Amino acid sequence: MALLSRNKNSAASNYDFDKKKSEYFNPISGRTTFVLTNQVLSQDEWTPEVFKQRQTLLVDKLTNTWQLYD
Repeated sequence: MALLSRNKNSAASNYDFDKKKSEYFNPISGRTTFVLTNQVLSQDEWTPEVFKQRQTLLVDKLTNTWQLYD
């Protein structure tokens, strides 16, 4: 999961992961406007395991920030 603008999401369509990264990130700065999405650049592939790890990381961040403890 990655935050993207509507235009960026549409531009990458159903391309493979490497092509999507080149479409999502500004070729000059190598960044996107969403800081959390910049972490995707460090991934070589986007597998279900990588997705699950990212989801856990983001949910943990939200839980701690918003103090949503059990």
